[in-house]
Formats: sequence, structure tokens, C-alpha cells
Amino acid sequence: MLLIRPVALSDHAEILALAREAGIGMTSLPPDSEVLERKIARSVASFSGLAEAEKDESFLFVLEDAEKKKLVGTCGIVAHVGLRHPFYSYKLSTIVQASGNLGIYSLQRVLHMVNDYTGATEIGSLFLLPNYRRDGIGRLLSRCRYLMLAEFPQLFSDTVISEIRGPQDAQGQSPFYKNLAQHFFQMEFKRADFIHATQGGQFISDLMPKYPIYVNLLDSRAQEVIGIPLEASKPAMQMLEHEGFRHQGYIDVFDGGPTMQAERALIRTVRKSRRAQLTQIREVAPTPAHIVSNTALEHFRMTMTGIEETAGGVSLSSEAAKALGVKVGDSVRFSEA
Repeated sequence: MLLIRPVALSDHAEILALAREAGIGMTSLPPDSEVLERKIARSVASFSGLAEAEKDESFLFVLEDAEKKKLVGTCGIVAHVGLRHPFYSYKLSTIVQASGNLGIYSLQRVLHMVNDYTGATEIGSLFLLPNYRRDGIGRLLSRCRYLMLAEFPQLFSDTVISEIRGPQDAQGQSPFYKNLAQHFFQMEFKRADFIHATQGGQFISDLMPKYPIYVNLLDSRAQEVIGIPLEASKPAMQMLEHEGFRHQGYIDVFDGGPTMQAERALIRTVRKSRRAQLTQIREVAPTPAHIVSNTALEHFRMTMTGIEETAGGVSLSSEAAKALGVKVGDSVRFSEA
């Protein structure tokens, strides 16, 4: 059985290995031992209700193959971005320039540096080992976070975002970065991305121009990738769209990838999830499959399993109940897989 649970301090070595496998561009899971150690510790404190400050929670989940006793994926939620470190985006907008005397009317696309998403909830850190990208496992890993948003709405913002990686070439270089930010940062994309992941985004404000960037002044390759996902990230973007996320014109400052946005209460899985009491533990049909969680923050667990509804509650198999750490009388939250 596959189990999604909060990360533990003892998971550090396996998390570092997964981060190295994820590669460049995944700023929420940097392959840095000390940074990951702090990230894990922050998550453990958040699940325990011991965050350093109000709205400072950050939750990191791991996907565990229980049979092999092996971690095969991660996902996470930052309760409110931009409160510890500035959260920068480019906002793509259109301005009109016209000359009546010359009869020229021009529409120009412009990038503005903004902090519009400060305080929003961000879902990220989604990574799954290639061998497990099958049988709906990726959807399980992605959607499990919505059960948490539904169960603990008081911890999160009304606005939920997700950054999608932008295109990179075979050498891991971003054409958007190369033709814009590199002129100001004076370093390779990989180094800038690593600094952003490990030290925050203050250097963006320090070094990037404060004035709008006219898109038509950029190299044609940079223009082409604005708001476009990395090929490998397209499935993740499609899953977000299925849940109701939309691209509202915001893009990543480094690689130009789209930032997806949704209202928490309107996310499909949040809307369709239900809470019920576990009334029986017995053998149940494995289909239709559901994603199911318990309702205890510190010991939050999720899995994909069959579930049977009755007038008084729901039934789960003994294997699923054990994985979730629930007994008869406890509550669970569930949604169709």
C-alpha cells in the first residue's frame, strides 16, 4: 500500500536523494542538506502546532511504499508565502500606445515585478520517482494536499497558487532567464535558482530592474516561453487545471513558467470531499477507489483505497484503517480518486 504521511526528521537522507533526482528548477525541494534539514524541521514543528510564528506553517509530505519501506515522492504546502522572504512574480499585462497625428495604434505586452501573491497558500514540492508515474499515483500525490486544505481551512489562505517550471534546454538552461535576469544577476541559471531556493528572493529586489520590461524587446526565444510549462511539467499543470486552477498572467521571475491560481473553496477536490465517521472495519471492494485521510493534524495520513458508505458513516478495510491510524468512531475525509 502507498501511504502519504508528514515528513519525519529521520527521512532526511531519503529526501536529499529525492531532491537530487528532481534536478534544477524545483526551488521548493533544493538538493542542499542543511536547507532540507531546516525545511523538514519546520514541517515537523508545523504539524505539531509549534510553528515559529503565526501563519508560518510549512507542511512537507512524503509518499511511502509501505511494502518496500521506501520514500518514492514528496509534495508540500506553504501556508502563507512572502511573509518570511519576499515572493516576487512578473505580471504580464497589456498597455496601449497611440499617436493620433501619425495614425499609429500599438498594443504592447509588459512585465511588471509584483508581490501580489504575498500571503497566498502555495502548493509545491511535487516530485515522484519515474517508476511510480503510473496507475494514478501522481494524481494521488497531487490531490492529497486538497484534503488537508479542506480539513484545516483555518490554516490557509483563500487564494491557492502553484508555480510550474518553465522551459529549459538540454543543458538545463532557461531561455527566459538567459535573455533577461542573467544580465542583472551575472551568474548562471543554476546558481541563481539555487540561491533563490536556499536563501530566499531578496536578491531579486536588490538586482533586478524596478521598471516594466517590454516583452518585444526580449529575444524571440525568451518571448516564446513566457507562461509556457516545461514539457515534463505539463501533466502537473493539467492536473491543476482539472482542479480549477487557472493562469492569470503571473509568471516566474527566473524561467517564465506560469503561476496557477484558484480559490481554495472552489478547488474541485476541496468542494467534493466529505467527512464521515468510520463505523466499520471490514473487507470492502477496492473500487471505486477514493483518496482518504484521517483528521488529526499531527498524525495526518492519506492513502488511496476502496471505501463503502452507509447511512451512518463509512467502512474501510483493516489495511487502510491501520495505514491511516484510525479506529471505529474516528472521522475520515474522502473524495473519489
